[in-house]
Amino acid sequence: MKMKKPKLNTIDKILIFCTVLLLIFTITMIVLFCIFQSVPDTLIGAFFGAFGIETINTVMIYKDKKRRTRNGLEREDI
Repeated sequence: MKMKKPKLNTIDKILIFCTVLLLIFTITMIVLFCIFQSVPDTLIGAFFGAFGIETINTVMIYKDKKRRTRNGLEREDI
């Protein structure tokens, strides 16, 4: 019996991308700190500010989609 792989929707792809980006950024900042004993504070603040906004937007979209599906407002043919 062949099992189907679960299909990733757009929100799942965004969350995977954000997780990978967060890990890469954090590891890069650790390496920079180990080499130079200093980190770019402005870059870190800007990155986490933008990352936080993206996370909040994704959560709001997810909750709205879940609410619409629960209320029967989501159409299957869209």
